Amino acid sequence: MPTANSAASEQPIQRSMSRYRRLVLKAVGVVVGLALLVPAQAMAPQSANAAASPACNGWDSTSRPPDRIRVLRVRTGRIVSVEFRKYVITVMGKEWPSYLPQAVVEAGAVAVKQYAWFHAMSPRRTNDGRCFDVRDSTGDQLYKPELARIRSDHYRAADTTWGVHLIKDGRFFMTGYRRGNKGACGSDATGWKLFARTATRCANNGKGYREILRIYYGPNLNLVSGGGGGGSVAASSSDTEAATSSSSSASSASSASSASSASSASSAGQGAAAESQATPVAVPVEAPAEPVVAVTASQLETISINAWRDLFVDTWTPSRDAGF
Repeated sequence: MPTANSAASEQPIQRSMSRYRRLVLKAVGVVVGLALLVPAQAMAPQSANAAASPACNGWDSTSRPPDRIRVLRVRTGRIVSVEFRKYVITVMGKEWPSYLPQAVVEAGAVAVKQYAWFHAMSPRRTNDGRCFDVRDSTGDQLYKPELARIRSDHYRAADTTWGVHLIKDGRFFMTGYRRGNKGACGSDATGWKLFARTATRCANNGKGYREILRIYYGPNLNLVSGGGGGGSVAASSSDTEAATSSSSSASSASSASSASSASSASSAGQGAAAESQATPVAVPVEAPAEPVVAVTASQLETISINAWRDLFVDTWTPSRDAGF
């Protein structure tokens, strides 16, 4: 038989347990209610870029080059919109010095233009989600307006070749280039990159820029004429860089690029099968050979060690070069 004392001590415990069960049931009810109201995907974790804005808009023509190109200035993180011809000539002033044979400079002009054009069709994003086409560093091509040595030969090369683009195996492709090694004309050709050192030998042998392009980007290469757009490039032309964004630190530029025979040549990646398609067309009749400015072996050897190092620094990394 329970005593008065034992009965009195059990009552508060029963009330306490009953209150505890009610609280638990209420909590369970709240959780279940929230689960029914909130969609499952909303509860999944998302990365910063997942709520990304729509894909970056790229250039959509393989017959006419873009009017402008978005350049990521790696050091500052700014993205500037640059008139496309100005960009090409500025890169040439850093990558393809004018003391090379003019035929080599002209072949380089085609390579620089098509490399940038290809990437304008496949834009990328910075880590914070901003759209750009190319970096200004060895991650793509060197765009350094403050350092480029632009000469009249660069304008002439751009004017001569502006209406030409390349189609390989029926595709518009990425035109890589680098410095290469000493050797005979075309001895290091792979079909995907223009090698400046041996191309100089080609020019000294009397070959024009069209022949040089076929040697290094062939076989199955079509040189398509027409659709260049725009007028000739005047040596006095200028363009204001419009900053499309400012703050934010730049995404780190992966160093990978050719060392063309340009001063601190570091440029453009090799062309694996290109992403975009173009209809193959017949190769136009070869124009008469372009005038050749000969550079003798003795003249090349007399270049100072520092100038030679500056001319042929090779920063190409195996990852960009693999398989080609």
